[in-house]
Amino acid sequence: MVEKELTPDEVIEELGGCGRFQWRINVIAHLMKTIICFSTTGMILISATPRWRCADSKLCTNNTLMESFNESAASVCPIKTCSIGNSSCQNIQFEDRMKTMVTDFELVCERDFIPSTTMSIQIAGTLVGNVVAGQFGELFGRKRPFFMALVITMVFNVVGFFSKHWVVFAVCRFFIGLAAGFFMTMKYALLCEFSLANWRSWIIGFPSWPIEACVLAFCAWLLKDWRYIQIMTAAIGIPCLIAWWWIPESFRWHVAHDRQDVAEGIIQHVAKVNRKKLMATDHILHKPETAVKDRKHTILDLFASRELIVVSLLSALISFGRRITAVICFVTVAVGGLVVGGVQSADAPNKGMLTNIFALIANIGITTAWGPVQTMTIELYPTVIRTIGFGTLSVFGRLSAMVGPQLVYLDSKMPGIMYHVIGAIGVICAIGSLKLPETMDKDLADKIVKRNTISQSPQTNTTV
Repeated sequence: MVEKELTPDEVIEELGGCGRFQWRINVIAHLMKTIICFSTTGMILISATPRWRCADSKLCTNNTLMESFNESAASVCPIKTCSIGNSSCQNIQFEDRMKTMVTDFELVCERDFIPSTTMSIQIAGTLVGNVVAGQFGELFGRKRPFFMALVITMVFNVVGFFSKHWVVFAVCRFFIGLAAGFFMTMKYALLCEFSLANWRSWIIGFPSWPIEACVLAFCAWLLKDWRYIQIMTAAIGIPCLIAWWWIPESFRWHVAHDRQDVAEGIIQHVAKVNRKKLMATDHILHKPETAVKDRKHTILDLFASRELIVVSLLSALISFGRRITAVICFVTVAVGGLVVGGVQSADAPNKGMLTNIFALIANIGITTAWGPVQTMTIELYPTVIRTIGFGTLSVFGRLSAMVGPQLVYLDSKMPGIMYHVIGAIGVICAIGSLKLPETMDKDLADKIVKRNTISQSPQTNTTV
């Protein structure tokens, strides 16, 4: 009697669903994400501009005066003033509470564009990383690019520590951004491909990033030096390398590329960790004789069918998670953004308090949305193009992040315009999210389904 062939999700069920193995790799991966969080979020602290004064006047060289930065001296030692009279300031004196790239390289006055430019360069690196990582994930699996990103992050944090010119540092930030794009794309695909549908939202939505950002803020408060933040981040990565022997390659990726023998070895390893005994694996994941020959997939496969085209275009617009959660999050963003925009434009009474309250509401909405957005993106695409889809759609987020600083600048000229834009986008995304298929409690698909060649399966994610 020939035993029924098992799908990847049925295999995970046989292995215990959410067992010791799944707990182990999820905890390890979220802890490893600390180095990425510290590296990318740390740029906010590294590029910060402390208070400074033009110290050309003899009175301004008085250490006691400069340390206190009392406002009574503003007429003599004006804060953030690039000239005194008709003369450009020659001697910049910074507050000593926190050393940043701005203090080391004196990035003020005519050089004040450099910190924000460096941040945009890092985001550009992440954008490139998202695109390239998707293709790497399909060609080489999830594990190798995942750990390669970790090594790149460590190396360029060390190089950044020793940088003597802001250009060298900016180059380091590009590669750190590149590594972040690789890491995040691989991490979620790798974890979700070992998990069942009812656990995927928890795996992706667990707020490890905000927690790690809080830890970073505390560490920065203790260190008070941008170079030490980088060397600390690199040091954190050293024990993470040990995880190479704890995290295996995705067995789904091996199956999708017709490597059933390797996939079965990984399955047996998971079974051992989960203390599940599999009598035999002969009936697991064998590729049918009629299956087409394995081929390499590219970004073009995101548009291989009408359903995939709809998914890709809508996800590019909103990139968000399961529908009801996404709608709630976007409505929250829209309300917060439009209220703040109105308050700013009308110069309403209590403008400061209202701005803080509703801007925080909008921020909570968009922060909460990250969980469902990434969950649905992972669930909408089949294994062979999952990392390509995740990486490609992440590009749109990076493009928005690069445009964001320009909106901030525009808002300084036209108060409220930035928040009106945010509110409008929130409305569009709330509507768009309703058009995406629901993926809750659905198995991950493992092949690209074309309506004109393969019948649609009711058991799996039919959009793929």
